[in-house]
Amino acid sequence: MSDKGVDNIISHIEAEAEKEISEILLTSQKEADRLKNIASQEATLEAKKTLSDGKRTASLERQRVIAETKIHVRRKMMDSQEKAIAKSFEEAKEALKELAEKGKKDKFVYKNILFDLIASGSEILDGNNIELALNKNDLKTFNKAMLEEATKLVKKGTGRNIKLSLSKEPMQFLGGAVVRDIEKAVEVDNSLETKLDRLRESIRVEVAKILFGDSI
Repeated sequence: MSDKGVDNIISHIEAEAEKEISEILLTSQKEADRLKNIASQEATLEAKKTLSDGKRTASLERQRVIAETKIHVRRKMMDSQEKAIAKSFEEAKEALKELAEKGKKDKFVYKNILFDLIASGSEILDGNNIELALNKNDLKTFNKAMLEEATKLVKKGTGRNIKLSLSKEPMQFLGGAVVRDIEKAVEVDNSLETKLDRLRESIRVEVAKILFGDSI
């Protein structure tokens, strides 16, 4: 084969090689561009996702802070209300103390309240031999005439032939009476502070409404 023929063959081979290289390079560039575009899209999606996650996290954090603040404010408000309610009951206790000591406060007469407490306690008990335990001050002032008056009231209220007597041991309470069934060794604590304690839970909501309206 002549040198010219060899050159032609070589030239042909080189041309084919160049063509294949060009095709490979073109394909590679297209693939690179495709991958770059995908990467760009993925980066955009990732950025959007990150932004969305950030907004969601910020929203959740905002909701958490608001919720915690509301709980904190509510707790403070409830603490203040409880203190005010407790104070109102302490003031009521002081008013009862003054009523028992002075015998009268505003429109209330202590003797009438004491007799009502004795009568209601006697109605709960079954026995007819009833002993009254009073505080030191009442034990001094509760004379024979008052005992007879209280006995008549109790008999009328119960329809039983009840006999009242006074315990010689003074009690440590503001006022009122502990009413005892001597035969059955059963007693009803109708002291003023015990009655107030019994009423505390049942009327605290009403007291709160008086103090705070519908904000409780």
